[in-house]
This record gives sequence, structure tokens and C-alpha cells, in this order.
Amino acid sequence: MKRFNPERRSAVHFMVFALTLVLPAVPLFAADRLHAGQWEFTTTRTGEAPNTFKHCVQGDDALMANGDTRAARAIAEKKAAGRCTISEYSVTGNVVTYAMKCGKVSLRSKATYAGDSSEGELVSKNGTDPEIVSHIKARRIGDCP
Repeated sequence: MKRFNPERRSAVHFMVFALTLVLPAVPLFAADRLHAGQWEFTTTRTGEAPNTFKHCVQGDDALMANGDTRAARAIAEKKAAGRCTISEYSVTGNVVTYAMKCGKVSLRSKATYAGDSSEGELVSKNGTDPEIVSHIKARRIGDCP
């Protein structure tokens, strides 16, 4: 796994938090629901080398994959409580979109899920800094360690 410099490390940790809000909210049909396990994420930004990291999605998170928009948003708001405010949340078929604000940082995400994989875009903006657009591909790679 690639080492991160200190400035990028905090951005990656924040991205993992943002992704954990979306992963449990995947409202797919029974055969295609999010499966608990180890997931590998590859994030690509213009002008930068791709970053790859892993995140364990626990069984309880996978159980939340059955939610409709209202249930999924409630789960996301509970996870974000005290840290972030969810302003938009929508589940349409296998596409989840949301917008949230965490302090000075604003995030918008749209992700499409296909069972053990997903692909999407995360747009982040820190205060008056320019927006950063990240393309994210994820796949389940096995059981959690």
C-alpha cells in the first residue's frame, strides 16, 4: 500500500469517513446488497497519482443496506451526528447521492453500486479553496482481517 504524506493523510481519513456514510446506505435488491467484508478503494484526482486504501465494512453496516431514502438518510445522519450535517440524501435504484457539510468542508457524492463493487464521484470543497473532484472505484476483496 502506498504511503501518504501528512497533508494527504487527513484528506484520506476524511474521505473514508464520507464513504462509510454511503456504503451502508446501498439500497440494492436482495441478491445485490452490500456484503460485509474488506473493500478496496481507488481514488483518482486530476494531476495526482491514484490512492488505494482498504476499509472493513462490518456486518452491522451491511445489514443497513436494505434502506430506502428515508431509512438510509436516518442512518447517515446518526453516523454524522455532531460532526457533519446532511443537507441532501437520495436513493434511486442503485444510485446514492448526498450532500453534507462538516465544519468548513462541503461534500457532494454520487455513487452507483453493483453488489460487490461501486463507482462514483466525490466533490469536496474546504472553505474558499477550489473544489476537488475525486473519482472513486471500490470493490469487495474478501473478508475483514
